[in-house]
Amino acid sequence: MKTARWIKYLLAAVSAALLFVSFTACSSGSDISKKMMIQGIGIDKEEDGYLVSVHYLRAGEEVQMDFIQSRGATVYEALQHLTLKTGLIPTYSHNTMAVFGKACAEAGLTEVFDFFVRYHETRPTVNLYVAADRAEALFRLQNNGQYALATRAKSFAEADGEAKFPGSTVLEVAGSMAAEYNAFALPELEIADEHVQLGGTAYFKDNRLAGYLDREQTRGYTAAVHTVANGVMALTVPEVGTVSLKLEHTDSTITADISGGEPHFQINVTCKAYIAELNRDLKEKLSLEVYRTFEEALNQTLAGQIESAVAQAAIRDGADIFRFGTVLQRQQTAYWKAHKDVWPQALAKIKYTVSVTSSVDRVQQEAIPAF
Repeated sequence: MKTARWIKYLLAAVSAALLFVSFTACSSGSDISKKMMIQGIGIDKEEDGYLVSVHYLRAGEEVQMDFIQSRGATVYEALQHLTLKTGLIPTYSHNTMAVFGKACAEAGLTEVFDFFVRYHETRPTVNLYVAADRAEALFRLQNNGQYALATRAKSFAEADGEAKFPGSTVLEVAGSMAAEYNAFALPELEIADEHVQLGGTAYFKDNRLAGYLDREQTRGYTAAVHTVANGVMALTVPEVGTVSLKLEHTDSTITADISGGEPHFQINVTCKAYIAELNRDLKEKLSLEVYRTFEEALNQTLAGQIESAVAQAAIRDGADIFRFGTVLQRQQTAYWKAHKDVWPQALAKIKYTVSVTSSVDRVQQEAIPAF
């Protein structure tokens, strides 16, 4: 009997505590109508600081996307000045992207990046981009009454295929910045026909913009260090015609050995593809030899794109976005310890070989019309 009464007292006490916590949360908690739920941040460098362009959700009778800008000596100060204009409190837990203007990238990301790592509300999974010109132009652009970048932000972040970009989140870039010889790459955003689209690749050395890869070089870079899934490659094959290949999946490895006292890197890529379109008479069946011709053409083209990206970014500009130094450190540790101090100079003289092996599946090879 005493036990039952004790349990009743305990339950009453717990209920009172919960009621108190609930009342406190309701009376002094955050009012969503007073919040500015930031969805994307654009940063442009100016003479006396930074201009931030922001897409945010505003709660009212219905939730809607809005646009606002503010200036400050630092990124954080500029963002906090948003409150002076709106009376709303910025929150960053819903932010999915940050776009750095070209001038900002050229000046270096060291000063502007710290906020995204240090501030407690920011997310390590925020996707980073570089604008072809000014970030504010991307944030201002509207189509049919909607902000073009905001409508594409989620699709860019969740993209597959060649739009799937390796190493471009805050967490991944922070890791690259912390490396002894830091280099990393970010996708470029550009405006074309009043729409925002992915352009090439902006690559960085010591946190400063060092150059750009075009789309073909970007495909080579992605295939070498990450994977291309659901990509497309159009090839013109002599005596056969133009074929569009769907790159279903790629895998890659980079290895290092020492030859003649110098490092040599081997980039191996395997690619699985199938024919998506072929400019050829439907009555003509494809022989096994034709498929081998497609594979050879694919091998040569993709290898050339990888070689072009390595030659430009790593050898010419000294941006080790292919992580050759990391490969050397892991696989040839003794050599790395003896030569790491001169790696920036050695990178310009590295020897490398690219090997691509592809398999083009024989899908729908029979000439059977669909009618």
